[in-house]
Amino acid sequence: MARALDGVLVLFMCYFVLMNVTVERCYCHAPLTATDKRFLMPETWDFVNQHNPLFLARPFYMQMATCISAYGFLPFYIIIAIAAVFDRWAALSTPIVLFIGAKAYAIGFYHLMEFTSATPPPNLVPYFAAELPYIISIGLVLMQLWRAKSTGIKPKPKAT
Repeated sequence: MARALDGVLVLFMCYFVLMNVTVERCYCHAPLTATDKRFLMPETWDFVNQHNPLFLARPFYMQMATCISAYGFLPFYIIIAIAAVFDRWAALSTPIVLFIGAKAYAIGFYHLMEFTSATPPPNLVPYFAAELPYIISIGLVLMQLWRAKSTGIKPKPKAT
């Protein structure tokens, strides 16, 4: 079961890295437009135009939060993928736990802003279809960290 969860986490991390280097970085640097033909941008514009008007409006705090995610979170997605591929949860637990705290805070802030804004998501099903991988991945990462801690998996000693 643990290895299956690791496989799901690797897929999630690949998805998050893809979103970081495409959609989030584009959004960080310029407003979304219907004419942007870069990779994933037409689909992103179509989605937010229908389901996420606040993201499309691009308030400054949303732009800054997305820039932080696009550039600051990328290395941690890679660290989690490494932990999952090589079962190094215990050895990498400190940076992962710190990141999961930051990610949970970021997601909480994001959803608070979305649902308390003048333009909340009009339809929750597609909105959360896009957001659930981030939320689910936090739970899965915490499960793997808990498993590593509770089973006493120790970091592998370095060869001398």
